[in-house]
Amino acid sequence: MPELPEVETIVRQLRTKVKGKTIVSAEIFDMGVVDPNIKAILPVKILDVLRRGKSIIFYLNDGKFILTHLRMTGHFYYVNILPNEEYRKFMVGKFDFSDGTFLTHNSIRKFGSMRLVDKDRLKQELDKLGVEPLGAGFTLNRFNEILGKKARSNIKTVLLDQSQIAGIGNIYAQEALYFAGINPCRKAGEIQFEEVKKLHLEVVRILTAAVKQKGSTVDNYSNIDGAGNYQKYLVVYNKQFCPKKHPLEKINLGGRGTSFCSVCQR
Repeated sequence: MPELPEVETIVRQLRTKVKGKTIVSAEIFDMGVVDPNIKAILPVKILDVLRRGKSIIFYLNDGKFILTHLRMTGHFYYVNILPNEEYRKFMVGKFDFSDGTFLTHNSIRKFGSMRLVDKDRLKQELDKLGVEPLGAGFTLNRFNEILGKKARSNIKTVLLDQSQIAGIGNIYAQEALYFAGINPCRKAGEIQFEEVKKLHLEVVRILTAAVKQKGSTVDNYSNIDGAGNYQKYLVVYNKQFCPKKHPLEKINLGGRGTSFCSVCQR
């Protein structure tokens, strides 16, 4: 599933390509993924595209919003010239702009969604999300408070809890825990303050670096302009050995596969 760096990359690309454009028509091929009510408001202009957690929000000039979740395999194609047929694969929606370009939403497993919402519904949905880990609100003290509230949960589960911290997923949680030297099975309440400081630093550092590299292309992820590059820097996710050549242990935590080094991570 695309995590914060991948979604932030896509949002930045969408902003440069479709911000200010007017959707004049739309084709919806799967109403379970793309809200058919979008067609009823056309034509409509896209004022901006922003991210909150793993969500993409299209701000429209009629006061409504298209709240988008990519989930496991969702992605976009932006087409401004006669293309090959790649954009047609797994297409669930197509949005035509007044200048002749168009945007498609594609989803292999169809777990994602594009929903038309008003301001109140958008606030209701976004209020469910926790602090942004690359935002000013993600201070060391705030992070420490979150761990205190979730003291009985294992630390990796806390990092993945979108109601506490919005945007971290399985890839970057494993990476941050490795560099912080923390075993993912440890209870959040057992993490000492010096360790909390290190983990806070690594979460911010790794997410920032991954955004600069346009995310990690693993499984089915691709951004609008192609592939991400941060997968080249991953050290434990989908690996057999850690950077120090210790064999990694692979377990299941909270329904998610988890790799860690029992030597480097205590």
